[in-house]
Amino acid sequence: MTNEQLTQTVIDLVAYKAKAEEEHKTYDAILNEIQADVKATKSLAEDVHIMAINMQNMQKAQESMQKAQEETNKKVDALSSKEFVEYKENKKLIKQNLINKVSGGLIGAVLTGIAWLVSLYFKGGN
Repeated sequence: MTNEQLTQTVIDLVAYKAKAEEEHKTYDAILNEIQADVKATKSLAEDVHIMAINMQNMQKAQESMQKAQEETNKKVDALSSKEFVEYKENKKLIKQNLINKVSGGLIGAVLTGIAWLVSLYFKGGN
């Protein structure tokens, strides 16, 4: 090879190297951007996973609270029903006691009146 050919080859190689270095810088920038995107995606995936776990826990807590509320409602209904039945029974007992006392008082008054009339009859007949 001649000097001119060697010089031309060296110039071509230098130009090819410069072009390759520019492409390398471009690919390096793209790689760095992709790596940053991958990190952001991983972080986002972790956040979504944590959020999903928290939502499951909140759903379980809500179900537990709903069950507790239903049990409380059942207990309140049972107590209300029991108190109402007791109220009705007490009302019935009070009515019966009042009727018994009033009728007992009337019977006592009638017997006392009869006894008084009988005593007047025997006193007047003497």
